Amino acid sequence: MGEHRGGSGARGISKGPILVVVLIALIVAGFFGWKALSSRIDDQGQQAAGTCVEGNKTLDVTADPSIAPQVEELAKRYTQTSPVVRDHCIAVAVHGAPSAAVSTALEAGPAAPWDDAALGPRPSLWIPTSSFELAPLAGKAVINGDPRSLASSPIVLAVGPETAAALAGAASSWKSLPSDLTVALPVGSTETSMAAQAIAADVADAGAGPVTTDQAKSAQVNAALSARALQFQSLPAPPTSTAEALGALSAGTPDSVKAVPATEQSIAQSANAAMTTYSPAGATPVADYPAVIISGSGIDETASRAAAQFADFMREPNQSQLFVGAGFRAEGQDHPDLGAVSPAKVSSTLIPTSTETAAALGDIVANPVSPRSATILMDTSASMGTDDGGTTRLANVAAAVNTQLGRSPDASDIGLREFSTGTDGKPSERILVPGGSLSEPNRRATITDFLNGLRAGGKTSKYPALASSYKAAVDGFDAGRVNSVLLITSSTPDESTTTRAELLSAIAAAGNPSRPVQVDVIVVGTGDDVSTLQDVSDRTGGTLVRVDSTSDPALAAAVTKMLS
Repeated sequence: MGEHRGGSGARGISKGPILVVVLIALIVAGFFGWKALSSRIDDQGQQAAGTCVEGNKTLDVTADPSIAPQVEELAKRYTQTSPVVRDHCIAVAVHGAPSAAVSTALEAGPAAPWDDAALGPRPSLWIPTSSFELAPLAGKAVINGDPRSLASSPIVLAVGPETAAALAGAASSWKSLPSDLTVALPVGSTETSMAAQAIAADVADAGAGPVTTDQAKSAQVNAALSARALQFQSLPAPPTSTAEALGALSAGTPDSVKAVPATEQSIAQSANAAMTTYSPAGATPVADYPAVIISGSGIDETASRAAAQFADFMREPNQSQLFVGAGFRAEGQDHPDLGAVSPAKVSSTLIPTSTETAAALGDIVANPVSPRSATILMDTSASMGTDDGGTTRLANVAAAVNTQLGRSPDASDIGLREFSTGTDGKPSERILVPGGSLSEPNRRATITDFLNGLRAGGKTSKYPALASSYKAAVDGFDAGRVNSVLLITSSTPDESTTTRAELLSAIAAAGNPSRPVQVDVIVVGTGDDVSTLQDVSDRTGGTLVRVDSTSDPALAAAVTKMLS
């Protein structure tokens, strides 16, 4: 018979299940503890990165004054986000400076002195008015990456309402603006440079461009730009800047400009009932306000990254709306509200030209060529056969004159004569090309052929040739333009039988106050016997210029001056 436990005996509990439960609890607790520790380590890592262990850094930004207020406001917003770049806390400082001045300073290179007082600190980010101002920096290792636009505004004409209606009725383009419409072209203005390129592109049928150097130096472009620049410069007090020109137009200042190339945004900001806009037909130059990240000495990787991040920040829709509110256009945004000014329709955007071409166009605007009636009197005596820089003096002079003829407007009347002493020892003067308009077919080519065919020989007989040419110019006086005789001669003394007194007497006898003809003289060489020629020039209201060598750029400058 089996035995049973006593009723008072305790039942034994197995230890195995208890150990399993405890082990599971420890594993679960360890897992959550590890997660908490990992999260704490991550948080500490992020906090460490956000404490700017590398310190604070200022991002210096230079912006054109026309957009600087908006950039400055966006800089405050960006700084308030506590941006960190490569363990640096970033703060943005914005400085306003004219784009042309900044471009010139950057073009000089990082080793050149930087005018902090005028331009602010050398920037890591630059926002000029337009990509037209970036051409001088090409190949200079100044720009990091490809600049992208932050905002834009097309270049149009500020005009009176009646003028705008007339221009619209005629569908006027940049080249077909009325001849009596005085357009503001202040030298050195960004808007002037952009308008000049638009005029050149239209005249040269270059479409949206870019205008080439050959097109810029063509007679047609020279004539069109020169006419506009001369008209502007002949004002009693031509404005010296686009802003000044807008002020004069807005105020209705008499005897001032009637049309001002300017950004649509700036016109809307200054417009009143007496001023509106007209967008000429053809390719439109656009101020695109590119964000240019600057490279070079003193600009490290942190500054470059901060510049890129700030530029991206300004392009965000919530931020770029600030530009639109100020009258600019921005990608992805509706056209701005310009008040009484209607936004221009841009069918095609003009492509900026090269530095060389922009400089050539700028030179025309600064030194326009006026239509004139001129007789070019060339010294072909033996002294002009002297070697000068690998070619003869005569060949160098011919090249300089040919270059200027290419720039001269069709309305100019040009004749060509040459002189020396014949084989019989008597003065020899020939009329190679009688005076006539450069608009005549092949006239330029004919003058060029004669110039290139000149050969030096014999003695100089400048006195009798000058007296004869002066009398012919007075007799054939062309009213309504500058009349002149341009004598280009060596410094060798006159070797004819005509005396100083006889020359001065002949000039006085031929002169006529109602038919003013000036005698301009270019003397080549270092001789001292130029007093007689100086007297002739002074008495007729002309100019005498001496050049030591015909291979010197001074010769071309003198020819340009005498025939402009």
